[in-house]
Amino acid sequence: MNNIDIANGIVFQKMAISKESFDDRLICQKKIYLLQSLGTDLGYTYNWYVHGPYSPSLTNYVYNNLEVLSSNDFSEYSLSSSAKNNIDIVNSLSEDKRADFVLASWYELLASLLYIFNNKRSWKIGEGDNALLGVLIKQKPQYNEEQCTYALNILRKKGFI
Repeated sequence: MNNIDIANGIVFQKMAISKESFDDRLICQKKIYLLQSLGTDLGYTYNWYVHGPYSPSLTNYVYNNLEVLSSNDFSEYSLSSSAKNNIDIVNSLSEDKRADFVLASWYELLASLLYIFNNKRSWKIGEGDNALLGVLIKQKPQYNEEQCTYALNILRKKGFI
């Protein structure tokens, strides 16, 4: 097992990554995107897809390696304190979920907002929250302005933006 596998194994265990259901796989994609945006780079690149930021290489890696990584004992290895802190921040986002979301849709909204924010130039979005929220709602009409504003404020409070 190489260093990348060990790092992924530790991260996946600490983030309770699963591939059992569609929602589990969606949460995996969004959590890893959010984690990487904080500076813990696992090497996955993302593009925009129906459910927001998506990494085909992460999907392949999880499908091919999750059973082995989730059952391994990585106790002799450790992550940097900044990586541990970033994992805690991403995991803590579930505590900010409101009752009008299921966990998968909450992480989808957060990651989608952040992805569009981080790619404002290529999305041709001007400054200001209204432009950002307008683009997000156009892409994802299942969310309303009040939900998006709440999510944007959480991203700011937790240091993503």
